Amino acid sequence: MKMITKYILYLLIILVNDCSSSPALLNRLRRHKAITFQSDLSSPIEFNINEGSKFRLTCSFLSSFDKIDIFWFHNHTLIESFISTNILEEEDDEVENSFLLASIISTIEIDKTHFDMNGPYKCIAMHNEIYSQQIFHIHVVANINSIETNFSENTLVTVHTFQSLFEPRSQTSLMCRVGNNRKDKCNVQWFDPEDESLHTLNEETDLVLTNPNFEDNMGLYTCRICCHNQCQSLTAFVYPAGSEK
Repeated sequence: MKMITKYILYLLIILVNDCSSSPALLNRLRRHKAITFQSDLSSPIEFNINEGSKFRLTCSFLSSFDKIDIFWFHNHTLIESFISTNILEEEDDEVENSFLLASIISTIEIDKTHFDMNGPYKCIAMHNEIYSQQIFHIHVVANINSIETNFSENTLVTVHTFQSLFEPRSQTSLMCRVGNNRKDKCNVQWFDPEDESLHTLNEETDLVLTNPNFEDNMGLYTCRICCHNQCQSLTAFVYPAGSEK
């Protein structure tokens, strides 16, 4: 993951430098709003897994919006959803255009896979009428002595911002959320690039950065999720670009 972070960081810096020297590219990023599935940061679209083993399925999107809605389906049944509330000022087109790119990652983790978890999984990312989706085909190899497990209790679903690139704006947010079935049993804490603890500023456990700028806010933020004394750290790289000269 550290190597991937460094690679993405390098691409972001190149992109920012290119934007400063290419108004056409910068304007395209401002105006061309889209959500695209990222295969390089996601799980294979088809794979086998033995029943009883640990299961991890990752779906990543490149988005022109800092927050998007994420939906997960299994066998055409909704199993999890993350709904975002837009910052009020984003209704202004100029403010919305100041957000350039974000990489959003959502992951399903299951401690012990049961045969009933076999089948297609679909993840959908959406912002208003703009959306992207991907289907994963999971084949669970059954054991002779199969023991049924509870899907909701045995599953942790998360979504977080992996990287964020934007021009000056009054505020932006970094996503870090736990699925509804485990939300009350998990604690979410944010840390800044200096590893100092930050206060979560809304009920969704997203981190809101007010008047973010390069000098004060550029760097790697960490969202730490702890559930029953088991913790994991999810990172978000933030790059506030300077004003166009």
